[in-house]
This record gives sequence, structure tokens and C-alpha cells, in this order.
Amino acid sequence: MRLAPLSIVALLLIASACTVTPFRTQGPASPGGGSGEGSERGPGSGPVITSVPEVDPAGPAAEPVIVTPPAPMPRERPRTAQATLGPASKALVGQAQALRKKGDLPGATVSLERALRIEPNNPLLWIEMGRLRMDQRNFPQAESMGRKALSMSVGDNRTQSAAWQLIADALKARGKNPQAQEALDKSRELSQF
Repeated sequence: MRLAPLSIVALLLIASACTVTPFRTQGPASPGGGSGEGSERGPGSGPVITSVPEVDPAGPAAEPVIVTPPAPMPRERPRTAQATLGPASKALVGQAQALRKKGDLPGATVSLERALRIEPNNPLLWIEMGRLRMDQRNFPQAESMGRKALSMSVGDNRTQSAAWQLIADALKARGKNPQAQEALDKSRELSQF
């Protein structure tokens, strides 16, 4: 019987597919800490079969032992420089604080909004605006501004402490005392660094 060349190629492909192993295997660990074949695994590689099951003609095959690599250690957040105000924003904040003391809350709002147009990503301005909202008795918005400042100041403990203090004050003013105490504790914890 003579086979067509195409069927020979198909038989060879099927035969070669049967010889490919689906998992990396490792032999027993060597005394030097390395293991046998397949020890060059990189991060993120999946489970590895550490022993190949041997077939015992008298009984069932042994179950393979699967070892999952350890989870990576969490990294500490990098420290960032303390937030500061630019010269123009600093002048506008000073002006807003003077207007607040006089009781001119709308005028203080205008000054802080101008400063926020200059430096929209400065968490100190959002904290200052949150304090102004506290004076206006708009406690939900004050809390929201504190949380915005918190998200912008990752790694800056001093600014985060001030943001948590603002959040605690806003929560306490709304009668949410347990949450206010948690926020106050976080503020105190950050102020120690």
C-alpha cells in the first residue's frame, strides 16, 4: 500500500504532537539551591510539576506535586516632595484667608477658584477650598475636596494628614462620628512621620 505524500506529513505531525510535554518539569532539588531542568523560570510563571509521576505496573500512577511560586513582596510607596504653593497661588490663598476672616466667603471662593485655575493639581489648594466649604456649612463638598486632596498627595505624609483632618471634620459635622474618628486616627498616624 502506498501513502500519499500529504498523509505522510499528517502522520508525522500527529506523531510529533504526541511527544510534546505540556508542562515544564523539574528534577529533584540540587544541594546548591538550584533545581534541575526548568529552573530558569521568570516572574509570573505558573505552577510547575516538581516530580514526574512514575507508572507502577502493579498500581495506579502517583499524583504529581504542584508547587505555586510565592507571591511577590509588596513595595513601599515612594516618598514624594511636600506640596508647596507657587507664588501666585500663595498670594491668592493669603487673600482668600483674609477675606474669610472678614466673613466675605464669596470673595474668598473667587480667590481660591483663581488659584485652582493656576494650579489645579495642587492638593493644598483643595484642602484650603475644603476648609472654606466647611465655613459655608457645605460638609459633603468639604469631605469630597479632602478626598481629592488625599488622592493627589500620595507619598506626602504632611499633606495627607491635613486632608484626613479635613475629612474627619466634615464627617463629624455630619454626625458620622465613627468614620470621623477613623479619619482622625489616620491623620494622627501620618503626622508622626
